[in-house]
Order: sequence, then structure tokens, then C-alpha cells
Amino acid sequence: MVNRVKSALVLVLGLGGCATSAQVDQRIEEWETAQREEVDALKRAVEASYDRERSLSDRLRQAEEDNSELRQELNTLKSQSRNLRTQFDSLQADVPAPTEVRVRSGKTDVLNIYQGALDQYRNRRYVQALAEFDRLLQKAPFSEWSDNAQYWKGECYYGTSKYRQALTEFAKVFAFRKTEKADDAQLKIARCHLALGERDRALKALRKLLDEYPDSEYVPTARKEMKYLGG
Repeated sequence: MVNRVKSALVLVLGLGGCATSAQVDQRIEEWETAQREEVDALKRAVEASYDRERSLSDRLRQAEEDNSELRQELNTLKSQSRNLRTQFDSLQADVPAPTEVRVRSGKTDVLNIYQGALDQYRNRRYVQALAEFDRLLQKAPFSEWSDNAQYWKGECYYGTSKYRQALTEFAKVFAFRKTEKADDAQLKIARCHLALGERDRALKALRKLLDEYPDSEYVPTARKEMKYLGG
């Protein structure tokens, strides 16, 4: 092929009459050199491309192997996590939550105080009972025994003939919206007024009991006392 190209160049240059044989040889050599360089450059480009492709292929294969190992490790961790969760749930089901423990403990303490205060009252140790009922109300002002404790404070004052103080304590029972001691307190308010010689106020308190608590167990008692007072 080179010879054919060389012959063509000689013919072209010869017909042009502008170049000697030496010049033709020089130009042909230059053209061959340029062609070799171009071919070499193409070969290097191809080799470089092949190297890059092989490198990318190796990296891809390594990444796939790494991903496979990571997936295996992840599956192992997931399995361990499930086992730990199962064990934790099993333990949690058997052990009360800290808040639940505190609530139970708190309820037990309040109930113990309440029962102890009632024992003091029943034994007519009114001062000691008052102190315990006060302690309960300070410790747990909204417990399920707080309204009862408030009521029994009034009974303690009533038991020591301190009727004014008893009136105040019985009136505080109504601050507990869901109390079951409201009708009890209303009857005792009437009796406090009666003990203080306040007949009209006693009658008014008894009428209030009949009007506001018509289903109370104290309705018959209230009517009997109103009749006694001439009301």
C-alpha cells in the first residue's frame, strides 16, 4: 500500500513539475512518519481505553463482592436484632414499667396513711387522726381517698366540738367534683349549725340536702330532723 501511495505521489508531483525526486522522497517519508505516529497514537488510545475498561470491570467486580459481604452481615445483624427484640419483649412483659411501679407504690402509701388515720379517728384520737389526714392531703391532694380524708377532717373537729372548724372542713368536700361524700357533708353541715344554735341555717342545710341529693340514704333522717326543728 505504501508503494502505491508513493507511486501516486511521484506521479502527482512529477506532473506538476514542481518537485525533484529527492523532494518527493522527503515528502513521502514525512507522510509515512505522520501515518506511523497517527497509528501509534490510535494504538495507545485503544490500549488506554482497554486498561480503563479492565480497571472499571475489576472495580465493579470488587464492589459486587463487597456488597455481597455487606448484605450477609446486614442479614446477620437483622436476625440478631429480631432475637434481641423477642427477648426484650418477653422480659418487658414480666417487669412493670418504672412509672407503673411508682404509681402502685404511691397508691399503697396513700392507702396506708388513710387507713391509719381512720383507725386513729375510730379510737377517738382526733388530733392524731387530723395530722394523718392532713399528711395524706399534702402527699396526694387528688388521690381516690383525698375527698374522704377531707370529710373525716370535718368529723375530727366535730368530735372535739369545734363546730366552726368542722363547718369549714365539711364545705371543702364539695371541691372534689366526683366525691361520694357530698350528701354526708351536707348533713353534717346542718348538724354543725344546729350545734351552734343556728336553727334557720340548719333547716336551710337540710332542705338543700333534700333538693340536691334526693336519692341520698340520708333523706329520711333529714326529714325527721326538719320535723323536729319545726321545719
